[in-house]
Amino acid sequence: MPSTKCLTFCLCILVVVLIGCNRRSADDSAQKSVGTLPALVALGAKPGAAIVAQGQLEPANGILPIVAPPGDRVESIDVIEGQSIKVGDLLGRLASQAAKELELEIAIARRAEAKAKVNAEEATARAKLEVAKVGLRQSKQSIDQAVKSFEEAESGGGKMSLLAQQLSIAEAKLNQLRTASSDRDTGRLVTAGTIEQQQLMVDQSRAELNLARRDAQEKIADGTLSIEAAEKEIHANELGIVSAKAASGLQTMDKQIELLELQLKSIKLVSPINGVVLSIDTGPGEPTSAFPVMRLADTSQMIVRAEINVADLHRIIIGARTTVTSSAIEGTLFGKVASISRMVGSPRLPSSNPLARVDWRSAEVIIEIDAESIERAGQRIQLQVDVAIEAEQTSAPKQDQS
Repeated sequence: MPSTKCLTFCLCILVVVLIGCNRRSADDSAQKSVGTLPALVALGAKPGAAIVAQGQLEPANGILPIVAPPGDRVESIDVIEGQSIKVGDLLGRLASQAAKELELEIAIARRAEAKAKVNAEEATARAKLEVAKVGLRQSKQSIDQAVKSFEEAESGGGKMSLLAQQLSIAEAKLNQLRTASSDRDTGRLVTAGTIEQQQLMVDQSRAELNLARRDAQEKIADGTLSIEAAEKEIHANELGIVSAKAASGLQTMDKQIELLELQLKSIKLVSPINGVVLSIDTGPGEPTSAFPVMRLADTSQMIVRAEINVADLHRIIIGARTTVTSSAIEGTLFGKVASISRMVGSPRLPSSNPLARVDWRSAEVIIEIDAESIERAGQRIQLQVDVAIEAEQTSAPKQDQS
């Protein structure tokens, strides 16, 4: 009887042999499957001159989710899946939109009322300003006239000049009477009543002259005060115009309207792109959440994100011819390599071959779909496809033997 250790050793050898056979069988099956891929056949490359991989069809600019603020409710959806849309097209309506539109209308109406009030106050202030300016001109004319009249009265032949002469004559005659009354020969001819009467005439002439001068000076002073008052009234009305604008609150109202417009814009379901409606994820009556209401995409440019084994990256060049096939697409899609990612990681797409290896590393290669194939590619967004890329005929990198 063989020992237990020998029996265990033999069983291990048998398991290793069976695993090797299975691995070889799986690799052979994979090679046969790859050799018959429609994408590889459509590429028409020589054996070993093409790289096959899995990829996914996507719009070049990605899928755009239309998200509404959480806590709202979808009132209506105005598009259907598959519908073509343009920038600014209405996609639907939220329940809060009507309230926000009404709030904006009220703010605009209040702003119009405030503006009308400001305009009325400004018009009143401007009218008062014009009246004050007229008053200023009248005051200047009055003072000019008063000064001119005073100068004319003081000049020869003027009223005050005559009054001054009259006073001078009366004073001279009074002096003569006083002189005569003190003389022995003529003293008896001048009585005290005559001197008093002449003194009265002197006082009357002096009073008339002083009154005329005072009246003229008062007119000039009144004119000066009128000018100062008119200038101050003008300044007050100018300040009234400025303060009417400042106290109106129009700038604050403008900011409030701007804020409401932004808020309304944020809750409006409008298309930001030209494209197509891929899916509607929230129906009328349903509450909004962090999930999209719908998804849009611009399918005028399509790409394939292909996962390429890092061991084959050195054989791929930008612009290399590419074919894309799938049982869900009629015919073959054609394209070219647009970019090769520098990031390496584990593959995300499952292989169609159940026996394919999973312990390998990949990098993403972007393939641009040709114009004649874009319409068909746009019918199957996020479809997993088979990709065949024309490979550059170069030798594989040498492995480190150390």
